[in-house]
Amino acid sequence: MKKTALAALLAAFIATPVEAGDMYAGVKIGKSRHSITGVTNTPTALGLYGGYKVNPEFGVEAEYMDLGSFGGVKATAADVSALFFYPGDDPFSLYAKISYASTAWKIPGQVQYNSSFTHGFGLRYNTSPSTSFRFSWDRYMLGNQVVFNADVVSVAGIYRF
Repeated sequence: MKKTALAALLAAFIATPVEAGDMYAGVKIGKSRHSITGVTNTPTALGLYGGYKVNPEFGVEAEYMDLGSFGGVKATAADVSALFFYPGDDPFSLYAKISYASTAWKIPGQVQYNSSFTHGFGLRYNTSPSTSFRFSWDRYMLGNQVVFNADVVSVAGIYRF
């Protein structure tokens, strides 16, 4: 039964037509901001992501973010997201993002994990049918004993294939 269901799912995935530009990959760079007990740190954040545009207004993507390090402390996040674009494929569009993220907060001698829903929003500019830029703000939850936010402001380049 499980093999039949898996074979049917695989056949449906292979048979589904994918148009040029439905899948994409991107890289982002920006600043993250961690505020812990009144001390604010703003290390550089880097990220890689890939996604699939379901229709002009909706997409799904997976992302890995290095939220930066300072003083022997390092933060990372991996998430899956649903993105909602308005007004779709126009040259400029706004978007909102709902994600489920797993974060790691690595301090000397200890690693704290957190899994939670996160969110973000931004502006996308389509420079050509295969390239675009995004300007975004995203929020991640870090730590598990004391939970705090890491806010990331970034610019990203996207290539559609």
